[in-house]
Amino acid sequence: MRGSPGSLPLAARTSSLCGRLTAGAFLRPDSARETQFVSRRCTEVIRSRTVFDRLRGSSVRHGRGQRQRRPAAGAPGELVGREAELARLDGLLDRHRLVTVTGAAGVGKSRLARAAAERREVEVTRARWWTEGPAGGPDALTGVATALGLPVAAGFDEVARALDGGPRLLFLDDIDPVRGGCLTLVQRLLQTLPELRVLTSGRQPLGLGEEEVLRLGPLSLVPSGDGRPSPAARMFLSRLPPRASQRIGTGAAGRTVLDICARVQGVPLALRLAAEQVGRRPLAEVATLVESAQCRLAGDPAGTWRHRSLHTALGASYTLCERADRITWARLSVLGGDFDEDTAVRVAAGGQLRARDIPACLARLTLASVLEPVRDPGGVRPGRYRMATAAREFGFERLRDAGEAPEAVERHLLWCRDAAESAQRLWQVGLQQQAIALVRAEEANLRAALVRSPRTAAQAETALHAVVALWFWWGVCGRTGQGRSYLQRLLPLFPEVSLLRARALWLAGWIAVRCGEDDAAEALREAGEVAVLVGDDTTLGHVADASGVLAAFAGDRELAVACLQQAVQLIPEEVFYGPSVAHSWAVLACNQAHTSIAAARRSVRRAVALRRTRHDRWARCVTGYALAFVDHLAERPSRAWRRARRALADAEALGNPLGTVVVERLLAEIQRVPASAPPLPDRRLVPRKRPGSPTRYAELGGDGRLARGGTRPH
Repeated sequence: MRGSPGSLPLAARTSSLCGRLTAGAFLRPDSARETQFVSRRCTEVIRSRTVFDRLRGSSVRHGRGQRQRRPAAGAPGELVGREAELARLDGLLDRHRLVTVTGAAGVGKSRLARAAAERREVEVTRARWWTEGPAGGPDALTGVATALGLPVAAGFDEVARALDGGPRLLFLDDIDPVRGGCLTLVQRLLQTLPELRVLTSGRQPLGLGEEEVLRLGPLSLVPSGDGRPSPAARMFLSRLPPRASQRIGTGAAGRTVLDICARVQGVPLALRLAAEQVGRRPLAEVATLVESAQCRLAGDPAGTWRHRSLHTALGASYTLCERADRITWARLSVLGGDFDEDTAVRVAAGGQLRARDIPACLARLTLASVLEPVRDPGGVRPGRYRMATAAREFGFERLRDAGEAPEAVERHLLWCRDAAESAQRLWQVGLQQQAIALVRAEEANLRAALVRSPRTAAQAETALHAVVALWFWWGVCGRTGQGRSYLQRLLPLFPEVSLLRARALWLAGWIAVRCGEDDAAEALREAGEVAVLVGDDTTLGHVADASGVLAAFAGDRELAVACLQQAVQLIPEEVFYGPSVAHSWAVLACNQAHTSIAAARRSVRRAVALRRTRHDRWARCVTGYALAFVDHLAERPSRAWRRARRALADAEALGNPLGTVVVERLLAEIQRVPASAPPLPDRRLVPRKRPGSPTRYAELGGDGRLARGGTRPH
């Protein structure tokens, strides 16, 4: 066995290192500036406390049975929250000859792989690239030869002989800049040396058939079952300065820590860099910095160059991507959440990047750990991808530097309008569940497009189109606050008298009515005026419907009935946007029931008889509530209770909070039946009807109302 580098005198090791560096291992010998850099670097190495590891350069060799001392709890070298991954990696190394740890930038691939290598009971040889810069470093064969202490010009046969002689683990760390060379070298070594095992770490696997891949994700944000904080929070707290960690408890500071961990999405490098900021600025300021400029987090300048900031770590990945992949990365950075292939094509395609090239770019970016697959692309449903926040910030910087940011934002906004209109069409044809699923899946991307301030009147018009198309998402599904804020910001930017402005003003008034805001009447009045100017009877009908609801809330039943009667005359049965005419008929019936049960029954039957009501779940929910309300006032509690329960199920399925509250109040009133009225049947005690037997009924009380369970009187 070769002598350990630590057994050589310090001067001899220093001169040997300088000789290897200037001989071509890392630098060109004819560069005077680089030679001076090597001399300064060697002087720093000699003066540092970690002189032994630094003098070995890219090699770390352990004799058989030797282990390095493990770091203490809370030390920078401790693996926090990686117990399961470490155990799995140990198992893979026991069963397979080639194992690769992959993951995104800063996720801790090298640290986990190094910890697993230190636990092996065999001799370990570690070769690492990318130690000094993106352009420095040897090729694959030269790097392994240097790690073995061989001459720089050593060939494959010499490397194979040095690795032969018993079980050994070859640890190839950070292989991304030499991935092609490592692929060929590893394949030949595994064929030549049957007792050799290879562990590699990089942002994408080698791609060999016998390779086992461990994809490493961010640290979990879920607290442990034993009462301890989440692994991400423990990682952040362990990297805090001692004085700062003592001031953080379970109050506001603890909540801020959890917020920081969630914003950096549990990435270990981002957690470490954010923790280093706490010693220089308040914790709340660090949380704001993480939210606004996460990519610019910087740490100790004496560390590895790629880990000094998230920007540098992502830049290393960016330089290794192909040109088409870099363009796709930059253009997709305008999105705010996960996306599918169709969205990527709509947003990223253009210029020299063709639409048919996007799927291949997505696959390569996923292999390079820039994108994370949310759903398996090979499944029944289309695959979806996610980009980390720091990667989006880095990509948008590249997009802005290239001058393509305005065009990319415009494409994203057009996609937002088309997606909103697609969801609206699904809702109007009765496919409410599919419409809600579509908007919920694209909610983050829609929000990213709508929160940006429009640069032109055309962009304001496009954004307003999207907001109006999502009327059901704001008014029915409980996002009234978001819709109201978008309308308040966009309406002043689009003052033109048009059909779009009339609909937007109606939507603003309708949302204000459902929220109980004071400006509802003014918005509805202006919406009616604009609708008259543009000749839009449907919007006039919607304004009358909302005005009737507003009058009912104010207690003016006569005005409410008059407005709702006008609404049912103006709103067509096949309406393109907004509530259907069945909604107006149902609300009209609820207001008529206070004065005339017969008129209310006629109105609600008109709503039920509409063809669209049978296929429209929201219309069924509203008409079901109206039927239950009329039955309740007509003192038919059993029928009212059953219809209200069905309406409640529809409201909950649609995620309609206002409808859920209203129906629950009606159910509570129905349950408070006067003592003279018959009680509600206990469905658990009613025997089920046997097949082929006659239906039996029993009287519930003296008024003749019937329920299942007894013989019907003749």
